[in-house]
Amino acid sequence: MDMMRDDGRSGHGAAADDANVRIRIGIVDNDPYAVAVLSTMIARMDVRFDVVWTCELGAVAISRCLNRAQRPDVLVTDMSMNDVPGTEVCRAIRVKRADVGVVGVTSYAVGSFLDEAVRCGMQALVGKTDLAGMAVAIRRAARGLATNGADGMDGAGDSGTDDSGAVRFLDAAEAHTLLEDTSYDAGRGALSPKERDVLRLYADGLTTREIADRLGVGVPTVATFERRALAKLGARSRAHAISICVRRHVF
Repeated sequence: MDMMRDDGRSGHGAAADDANVRIRIGIVDNDPYAVAVLSTMIARMDVRFDVVWTCELGAVAISRCLNRAQRPDVLVTDMSMNDVPGTEVCRAIRVKRADVGVVGVTSYAVGSFLDEAVRCGMQALVGKTDLAGMAVAIRRAARGLATNGADGMDGAGDSGTDDSGAVRFLDAAEAHTLLEDTSYDAGRGALSPKERDVLRLYADGLTTREIADRLGVGVPTVATFERRALAKLGARSRAHAISICVRRHVF
């Protein structure tokens, strides 16, 4: 997603496609020593990496990422913090913004945080000692891109699965679409706008791939919208869900 930021700076596409454009990075970790070490290591990884601020509270990181004057291209967040977990830091940002890439880092086993890191809209999760993987993840996140195993890292994730069943991270824009839609709440059982759109497009005869292209998301995300819609409607199948929507004049 190549967008113009509301603070006048170019969005994800320009930040990483131009080798001369610096990548603005924010870091949050509740350990002051870890903050200092991460800041030094990241600044040395790539001449384009510019650590513009660090903080020790997740709430402060959220506030800065939502502030047009302080918003970085990439936030590097520790997963285990005292005030707000890294996953909730990411979720709070991702519901509101698609133009901040989020990379989670941890001193613990990556697998213990993987599923939730995917669900909250992160673009990657790496161990703090995996410096090469961290550099790759930051470069890609600056473009709004997810980093999964095939992209040069071990152990990655998404809000959907690939053909092999492996969980995979989503790009920032698609994760934003999912989480923004999930935040919609019009009462128990009410379909969100995207859930309704997916069922309507299936009713119009479109295939899953055609719906994904129409909505500008991936096939796994379409499957997530459909799965959520069926659960809310108590439907046994897609056809049953569409029938319920027609009877209720949902579309």
